[in-house]
Amino acid sequence: MKKILFISLILVSILSYAQDDQSNFGIKAGATYGKFIPEENSTEFQYLLGFYAGGFYNFKIEEQWRFQPELLFALQGSKITSRDNALTDINGNPLPGTSTFNFQYELYELTISIPLIVKLYLSKKFYVESGPQFGFIIDRNVTSSQVLLDGNDNSFVNEGNENFDFGVGIGAGYDISQNISLNFRAYNGLVKRNGGFKSLVFNLGIEYNL
Repeated sequence: MKKILFISLILVSILSYAQDDQSNFGIKAGATYGKFIPEENSTEFQYLLGFYAGGFYNFKIEEQWRFQPELLFALQGSKITSRDNALTDINGNPLPGTSTFNFQYELYELTISIPLIVKLYLSKKFYVESGPQFGFIIDRNVTSSQVLLDGNDNSFVNEGNENFDFGVGIGAGYDISQNISLNFRAYNGLVKRNGGFKSLVFNLGIEYNL
């Protein structure tokens, strides 16, 4: 809660500083393609499709520079393969004479993201961008096409318990028209969570200036 209040104060300060004739609100949406890193010997992460949607406030700093704080809702995560798991009894003890198995599942995270993006226009329509991003994970969902046997140890299934993420976004975009822009961004998480992994997410979508 303290993190949310602190970031809210930053956004209020930014909006009060912005000049009305140099600013505008907008909405954006698109697809995400992400996974967790780094992999471990017994765990493999693969990319998983998701989506994002939200709004932004864009204002001019200088002739070629613009600042754009955003508020996004995103569904993202990773496919996870846990390797060499042992069959166990109801007490979690490995069953003798049995082989190990691999278990694949998807971990989805519903996240409120707050990117604070600076845009540099290299031409009239093309820009590059970068900035920090705060994330607040409000829900998780684990799904799998496989079924564990009753009583088998499922501790290798990582459902996660942290609810805060932080990292850096870098990307580029192109203004198709005065109101519509195509945007690509890569996000690299800097906070280790859920057993030591970080988020790596690619976003591709459209921004619309209101």
